[in-house]
Amino acid sequence: METLTRRRGTDRDVKGSAASGPGDSGTARTVVVRVLTPLAYVAAVLAAWSAYVSLADVPSYLLPAPGDVLDAGVKLVQDGTLWPNLTYTLRNIVLGFVGGSLIGIALGWVLWASRTVREILAPYMVLLQAAPKIAVAPLLVLWFGLSLTSQYALILLLVFFPMAMATVLGLKDVPADIATLGRLLHLSRWQYLRMIQLPAAVPALLAGAKIAVIDAMTGAFLAEYLASERGLGYLMVLGNTSSDTPLLIAAVLITVAVGLLGFGLVSLAERRLLRGRR
Repeated sequence: METLTRRRGTDRDVKGSAASGPGDSGTARTVVVRVLTPLAYVAAVLAAWSAYVSLADVPSYLLPAPGDVLDAGVKLVQDGTLWPNLTYTLRNIVLGFVGGSLIGIALGWVLWASRTVREILAPYMVLLQAAPKIAVAPLLVLWFGLSLTSQYALILLLVFFPMAMATVLGLKDVPADIATLGRLLHLSRWQYLRMIQLPAAVPALLAGAKIAVIDAMTGAFLAEYLASERGLGYLMVLGNTSSDTPLLIAAVLITVAVGLLGFGLVSLAERRLLRGRR
């Protein structure tokens, strides 16, 4: 009897290890594919870029080779130029994104809660959002001067709208049975918002945050491009005015990397927060 029990236990262990083996290898293979696929795309773009510059004999001031752009980026790191400008831009993006998100969420709740406010403010919000920000930015510089105030104002203008709309849509997504349960429990408006509405609105808020974080980046770079002596936008201006095309393209690529980083962080938060809902 004891021998039979041991044999059964051994069979279960073998089956368990056999079952876990393919799954683990499949997961590892998926991770490798997800990592290598973007790298392959980047390598293909760099190869095509380098080949075009070499075969077409493109002047460096029009389109430098990838190696020249890399050298410009390395130089920015070595001479200490990159880090102060990068941290300056990142600080503006974070503060503008957080402030604009809070304003947008609060305004979205007001728009959802009051039909009168919604009918009064909604058209003006749409008009403000439709206005080209490249035209609004000089007005902000004129009103607030060459200061952080004008830069933050532009970022807030870009961030609050998608967060406000995401909040309105998210608050409307509360299932009818859950809303009925909240009324039966006689929850106050604050309790209903905190315990029922905000958890239900998380998917919509995260979707709006993906748009808002890119808008925050765009606002920060546009503000620095027009009225700043620091930041990645300023490096673009410096490369443009000095006809240093490798520096200009290096600043653009760093800007793209910052945008991808912000989008990736929001996507990571989305996967973690919504893991239990899928």
